[in-house]
Amino acid sequence: MRRTSLRIHRSPHPSNFLIVPNELAQNRAMTYTARGLLVDLLSRPADWRETCRQMADSSPQGRKALAAALDELRAWGYYRVDVVQLPNGRIRSEAHVYDRPQPGGLPGATAPDSGESDTAERGVLPKDLVEVPTLPAGTVEPAVEDSPAEAEGGREETAPAPRPAKPAGQADEATRAAMNVLLRAVRPERRLPLGAAEAAALAPMVREWMERGGSEEKLREALLAGLPEVVYSPAGVLRSRLARKMPAERPAAPVTRPRVAECEECRDPLPKPGLCPPCAGAGRPPVPDESWGQVTARGMAKVRAALAGTPEAT
Repeated sequence: MRRTSLRIHRSPHPSNFLIVPNELAQNRAMTYTARGLLVDLLSRPADWRETCRQMADSSPQGRKALAAALDELRAWGYYRVDVVQLPNGRIRSEAHVYDRPQPGGLPGATAPDSGESDTAERGVLPKDLVEVPTLPAGTVEPAVEDSPAEAEGGREETAPAPRPAKPAGQADEATRAAMNVLLRAVRPERRLPLGAAEAAALAPMVREWMERGGSEEKLREALLAGLPEVVYSPAGVLRSRLARKMPAERPAAPVTRPRVAECEECRDPLPKPGLCPPCAGAGRPPVPDESWGQVTARGMAKVRAALAGTPEAT
């Protein structure tokens, strides 16, 4: 059989890429299923949560094939499951995935090193070791043509660059306060990891929650109670719960009319407390020194004297 030469073509990856050791990628003693599953697990974030059933449902392999691959990775020392008891007494399983085989695996497995890069002493970063991408034979890179203005020696007028959006770190004080309230509420739950951009997008709803009289404790209860086992979109779940469980708006305070003062004697309305002008003495005849009873008795005596024809009694 004629041997076919193999040419490798690599593309630059400024982000979202994974580096695995060759001893893992080229280990023919492991099955391709186990190696592919390990590469898939290594590419996930540190707090990734997914069961074997979910992995099998989203891949061509069945559950038995995935379970066998996990057992193989466990035997090689790339995969380990620990049972941890929480302070509240509950039991939780924690899975650990390694890119180097750990002690206790199959014979011949390479023990892990210190974890430091072998290029640190030379001052070379791992990202600088990426090979220059190659193109298939016969492919010519497109030449960059000058614009008509530059070809004539002139200067091309370019539109001003759009103003960058205001980052989350420079938000106003109310937005930052709402972000802090949200991050404190979801911090105990590992299934709800939030970034700064996601927290800033949800901050207006949290701010409205607090303005309507909702407490931080009620917010934590509304966001964390009854979460599913796996949360695929933490920001979407939080947005839905904030919208559905938003407290009702506070009723408007009743308009109170200013109370009208009354006269202390006749109870007539007055602009301010005290006596009205008639009761205060304005327009009334002066009151004699003696009492009204004495004045009445003297008047009646004068009437009787006039009727009897007797001189007026003094």
